[in-house]
Amino acid sequence: MISLRTAAAVKSTIELLADNQLRSLLTERFDQLTNTWEGIDLSDLTHFLIIQPGDTTADAEHERGWSLLVNPVDGARFGDPAFTPSWEWIEDHGGWFEAVFIMSDDGFGITLFVQDHPETDAELLDLCRS
Repeated sequence: MISLRTAAAVKSTIELLADNQLRSLLTERFDQLTNTWEGIDLSDLTHFLIIQPGDTTADAEHERGWSLLVNPVDGARFGDPAFTPSWEWIEDHGGWFEAVFIMSDDGFGITLFVQDHPETDAELLDLCRS
């Protein structure tokens, strides 16, 4: 998993990414945030998490502080008919899923990128696809 909390970390990661689609998505989101919120440190706006093949939902839970598979408000787990994902929105970019979680009233959010790949955590992919 790649965890990016600062503008410098995002910029250096963009330069190193071999995946052109992810590089494009991350560049677009970075540019949108830094151009819209000029003068505000990126770490005050978002935390980018990139889930790659081999990463688990437990890895993401450790980084985020709660499970993607459990709604933090009502405790319902993915698979339960009462489960509702806690993201604001999710988009399938055809190879990568992008989900945004707003964490506070000031607008701080976590942007999660999940690679749609056979070796990516199956339960997490099921959640993204549903």
